[in-house]
Amino acid sequence: MSTRVVDVDLPDRAYEVRIGRGVLGEVPEHARGLLGEKAERVLVVRDTGVPQRFADELVQGLRDAGFAARVCDLTPSEAVKRVETVERLLIEAVRFGLTRVDAVISLGGGVVCDIAGFVAASYQRGIAVVQCPSTLLSMVDASVGGKTGVNLLVDGELYKNMVGAFHQPTMVVADTALLDSLDARQRRCGLAECVKHAMICQSVPDEDETHAGLLGWMQARLGAISAFDRETIDELVERNVALKASVVAGDERESPEARTGGRMLLNFGHTFGHAIETLDGVRAGDEPGLFHGEAVGLGMCCACAAAVSLGLCDDSVGASLRAMLDAVGLPTRVEGLPGSDVIVERMGHDKKAAGGSLRVILPEGLGRCSIVTDA
Repeated sequence: MSTRVVDVDLPDRAYEVRIGRGVLGEVPEHARGLLGEKAERVLVVRDTGVPQRFADELVQGLRDAGFAARVCDLTPSEAVKRVETVERLLIEAVRFGLTRVDAVISLGGGVVCDIAGFVAASYQRGIAVVQCPSTLLSMVDASVGGKTGVNLLVDGELYKNMVGAFHQPTMVVADTALLDSLDARQRRCGLAECVKHAMICQSVPDEDETHAGLLGWMQARLGAISAFDRETIDELVERNVALKASVVAGDERESPEARTGGRMLLNFGHTFGHAIETLDGVRAGDEPGLFHGEAVGLGMCCACAAAVSLGLCDDSVGASLRAMLDAVGLPTRVEGLPGSDVIVERMGHDKKAAGGSLRVILPEGLGRCSIVTDA
């Protein structure tokens, strides 16, 4: 399979997202070209869920390209996604002798991408980061667009992504061979973000009208997507990255003035989902706990229900969403959910709340969403 390349064109710079099986092997050569001859060291932040052989091959390639490489392992969880972890990695960077011309490379899922990106953004006021996502969720979402950050625990309550920075990567390398090592639940969680993109596809910048067709393209291939057919998944990643790249290019830092679109659209399902994700005792069927992708899927269901109650759309939108989630094995209902007052209170912790008002993304139709304040 050939390498697929998506360009993320920002006002003052651009970078590539390289997608395909085996593209991790391209990282050392591209890193040398992008960082220049003065770069000497690379700090690799590895997700312990990534098979060791991928990390070993990456590190050996970096050393062959003339870099000194040091690996720091992280076992991803929301508890690890904390300021203390960032501090530990920053200390390791100092001990390693990392300089402003050097780089951080992430090799892992969304948690590791967020942490490594924030370390790079913080170290000496910002150094290069190359994101090498290892999960479907991180390939189509966390690694692209420059959002980095960690959680805060305040008076015993978790505030997700409350500390962070916008720090665009120098390059993203999505080696889809890494997806072979994921279990079925992890694969399904990544598909939640793909469904999210399909649900907003007609509301994003789309000069050549390629993104508007994402919903129909996915609906026609749900069987192949659910089965994780390799060629289909590679194209799925490419289409989703291209959609997100278009959104980020038009609204890099999630401007609050972008009331009818912009990067806020990418938060569809997340405000409800983050609130659900922080609750104790919530589970999806027989599965223990709740993963991020599952929470996003449930958040989209909640958003559809809210839109129906506000008269923004009819329930056929929610029915179509639930059918897509069902087809790829994602839950549409959970057990252990508290009353709506508790969920609304947790939603108030969301960083997207502004001036005491809560902004949520609600559907107006299939593939069309908008920002609603104080819903």
